[in-house]
Amino acid sequence: MIDKEQLHQLASICKEASDAEIMPRFRQLQNGQIEEKLSHHDLVTVADKATETFILQRLRELFPDALLIGEESMYEDPAALERFGDAPLSFVLDPIDGTWHYANGSVNFGVMLGIASHGEMTAAIIFEPVTGDYLWAVKGQGAFQRINGSDVPLTANRHGTLPLTDTMGCYSFGVTKEEEREQAVKAVMKMGRVMDYRCAAAEYRLLNTGAVSFVLFQNKLNLWDHGAGLLITKEAGAVARMIDGSEYTPQITGKLLVAESEARWQEVAGLFVM
Repeated sequence: MIDKEQLHQLASICKEASDAEIMPRFRQLQNGQIEEKLSHHDLVTVADKATETFILQRLRELFPDALLIGEESMYEDPAALERFGDAPLSFVLDPIDGTWHYANGSVNFGVMLGIASHGEMTAAIIFEPVTGDYLWAVKGQGAFQRINGSDVPLTANRHGTLPLTDTMGCYSFGVTKEEEREQAVKAVMKMGRVMDYRCAAAEYRLLNTGAVSFVLFQNKLNLWDHGAGLLITKEAGAVARMIDGSEYTPQITGKLLVAESEARWQEVAGLFVM
C-alpha cells in the first residue's frame, strides 16, 4: 500500500509533468495540437498525450511491476482494464481531466491519479496545475487539501442543514438521454442552483471542499474519471453510490450520485425514483 510520503512524491511527479508539459502549452495550443475523439466536445491535445507519457514513464521506473492504466493509452490497450481487479498494484491516470476546458483556456482542469490494489482504490490525488495545490487521500486516513505545502482536512457537509432548494450542485443534465429528459427537468426544478462543469476533477473538488452539496454524473463512468475522486469523497465523509443504491464499478453506465451526506444523497436520489 502506498503511504503518505510516497503519495506526496507522486504528487511531485504530477507537478513536474505539469511544469514541463501542461502549463507551457496552456492558452498556447496551435492548430493541429487539438484533436476530436468521439465528438467535438470530446477532445485530446498534445499536452494530454505528453503528460501521460511523462507520468507513466516515471511510474514505470519507480514501480516496474505495477499495472499502468492511462486514459489515452487505454484506446490502444483496452485489455489493461481486464487486469485491474487482479493486479497487486495499479495506477490509474487521467493526465488532463477537463481537456475541453484546457483546450479553450479555462482553468477548470486537473490531473487525476488513483492507486489501487486488487481493484480497490487505496490512495488518490487530484492535482491542480494552475495553482499547484492538490486533494489527496490514503484509505482509512482521511482526505486533505494541500495548499502551499500545508494540509487542510476536507469536510464535505458544509450545507447539510439547508433545504435542497437553497443548495448548489453539479448535474450533467446536458447528456441526459431523450427518454429521461422529462423526469430530469422535473428533478432540476426541485433543486437549487445547478451547474455542469464537464470536469470531474473540478466537481469532486467542489463537493469535497464543501462548495456544492451534490454532484450527479451520468452515462459512461470511466475509472480514470472517478476512481481517485470517489476515494477522496469517502475519506472526506461524503456519500457516493449509483442512483439505484448499488456501488460504483469501473466503466459502468448509469447515474452516479455523490452527496455531502447520507440525508442529502437520499433527498436527491428520491427525485429520480420512477
